[in-house]
Amino acid sequence: MHSKIVLMQTYTTTRRVPNTQSQVLSFVKENGIWYADLPEFLEAGLGTKTNLMMVDGADTFLDLLAEGNHHITLQISSQPFPGWQTKMHKIRVGINTPLLQLIGHAPVEFGAYYKVTQLNGESYNHQLWLFPVTEYVFGNYPKEIFTAIV
Repeated sequence: MHSKIVLMQTYTTTRRVPNTQSQVLSFVKENGIWYADLPEFLEAGLGTKTNLMMVDGADTFLDLLAEGNHHITLQISSQPFPGWQTKMHKIRVGINTPLLQLIGHAPVEFGAYYKVTQLNGESYNHQLWLFPVTEYVFGNYPKEIFTAIV
């Protein structure tokens, strides 16, 4: 009996629009899964909706920020801005492939792990993984990311 090997295309991103330091990004929770709301990413053919899944700590962090809502809009920036509420530091590049396969995330080569160190002026400790679409948004994986609920 022969086994059939199925190769899946691995996603990598290149932003086709100029990088901006600060922007507004929305997230939507559907059937228990958070997604980045980036229709222009999908329309440009850069990936599928499964590329936009927020997982591996990013989902639980959005749950915390959204306070039970299924939609949240954040201002995000690689630099501090007036009124920022959360501060994250990149701690390493990596990926939890078994988790991504289990939940049905699109195949990716890597992502970056960030540690949330401040939330609403208080010290905080939460690790989360950001997918390669972060490169689409920022043009890279910034050393720090600041956010505020809009």
